[in-house]
Amino acid sequence: MNEEQLKQKITQLAKELNAIKIQRNQLNVEAKTWAQKRNEINNQIKTIKKEAKTLRQKRNQINQLVKELKNKRETAKKEIAVRKKKITEIQKKLSELKRRKPSGNFKTLQKELDELEWKIQTTPTTLEEEKQLIEKVRLTETKLALHKQIQELQQQRLGLQTEIKTLKTKADDCHKKLIETAEKSQQLHQQMLEKIRKIEILKREAQTAHQKYLKLRQQAQVLHQKCVNLQNQIKSLKEKLYKLENERKQKYELEIRKKLIEQAKEKLKRGEKLSWEEFQILAESGISQSKG
Repeated sequence: MNEEQLKQKITQLAKELNAIKIQRNQLNVEAKTWAQKRNEINNQIKTIKKEAKTLRQKRNQINQLVKELKNKRETAKKEIAVRKKKITEIQKKLSELKRRKPSGNFKTLQKELDELEWKIQTTPTTLEEEKQLIEKVRLTETKLALHKQIQELQQQRLGLQTEIKTLKTKADDCHKKLIETAEKSQQLHQQMLEKIRKIEILKREAQTAHQKYLKLRQQAQVLHQKCVNLQNQIKSLKEKLYKLENERKQKYELEIRKKLIEQAKEKLKRGEKLSWEEFQILAESGISQSKG
């Protein structure tokens, strides 16, 4: 391949190299765009993951509150059951006592007792009369004791009924709060699931963007390798061209030198004066001016 062919080949390869470089750079720019999109999506994923984590924590806290409310409601129900059982027991005792309940009310019996005790203390009686009065006091006290026992049981029943009413209100309040809290927990759970679904969608988008980035980078790398190969070919051809040009230059210089030597020799033959350049060339060539 001569110099002209080498120059043409270098020009051709340079154009091809430039075109491939443009294509490679375009691919790198496009790959960078997809990498940026992938990174943006990954940042979105990180943000949404934090949001989902916060929602999960809130939901778990509310679920704990739901659990506590359930426990309180169940405890109230158990306490109600215990009190209802006690009321049933009291009701049985009252039924038995009412069957034995003497005639007369508590106030009348208390008045009778007071009168008997006053009579014993203030009225002279025989031994037999005193015995009869004491027996009447005992019977009246027994009757009063039954009345007191009935009153105490009725008070206990009333107290238990009041406690049951309070416990029912407490259980109802717990149930109402439990429903409201459970609904809030469900809302948070749904929001968290939406975040998770969004994360899955974004992950697929990020994966797609990454795959496109890798594909473009691979294509750009192939073109880059072609650029390297072309640059090496151009370098090799330039070296050959330089070598040919250098050889041609040396050959040309050698021919010029030979011509100058011949001219100087002719001048010497004619006895003409040599120029400094002619003198130097002859001296370097080892030719004496006295030689012809």
